[in-house]
Amino acid sequence: MSSTTLFVKWMIPVAIVWGFSYPLTKLVSEYSSPMIISVVRVAVGFIFFYSLSRSLSIGVKQFINGLLNFVGLLTFLNLGVYFSKNPGLVAVMIYTQPLFILIIEYALGTRIRTKGIVGIILGVIGITAAAFVSFDLGLFFGLLGGLVWAMGTVYYRRNLLEEDIVKLNASMALTSLPILLVLTPIDFHFTLSLTAVSLLIILALIAQAGGFFFWFNAVKYLGSIKAGTGSLLVPVTAYILSYAFFRTIPTPIEIIGSAITLIGVYLTMTS
Repeated sequence: MSSTTLFVKWMIPVAIVWGFSYPLTKLVSEYSSPMIISVVRVAVGFIFFYSLSRSLSIGVKQFINGLLNFVGLLTFLNLGVYFSKNPGLVAVMIYTQPLFILIIEYALGTRIRTKGIVGIILGVIGITAAAFVSFDLGLFFGLLGGLVWAMGTVYYRRNLLEEDIVKLNASMALTSLPILLVLTPIDFHFTLSLTAVSLLIILALIAQAGGFFFWFNAVKYLGSIKAGTGSLLVPVTAYILSYAFFRTIPTPIEIIGSAITLIGVYLTMTS
């Protein structure tokens, strides 16, 4: 199967699913604190994946992978949301991940073509242009989230590629849940209602179950560098869907940045 076909099969769903999750998260955050959202996401993800697999993939490597991809990523993301004046930009900073993947893979000896390197750099610059205009502590945590996610992506690619993705997701969710529960007092608030619970469950099924299923398959079949670069389509999709649902018009710098990002993704995918 060609690289283009694999990209369409796995990365386009990632962009749509996670792109939709950002405006949905904005809606859910009116009822719930960020850490509660993380706990529900992981809990529903565990129920979903375990109901499919009826078994777990247990081991030290699986536990480390869960710490990086679930606990580390979600914790830094939510700390960023807590400390930043502009939570939306924190999510954007997470997508510095491909640049960190590039650095880590290069340090580990992976050969990367110049065209791919240029594409990644352009993509990251395009996505983060708006964020660096108003950098703060929250965005710093977003950067750390991008770094941890990159480490988790490379770790999965090099150590757990042959694992059953459904079992692996169930195991990571189960081991991550107690740690995330400890962090729930951070900015705690929750409005109990049918609407709030329904939106939380829908978000968890879309972002956690659907998102990570497509994401780990993308890393498996495309590699960490191309999958990481392809993930830059998520913020672009989020801008489009935010406009569709909330009529939130992207700023000129977000539009220009998105165009630069699309060029960067194209260069990397064709390198």
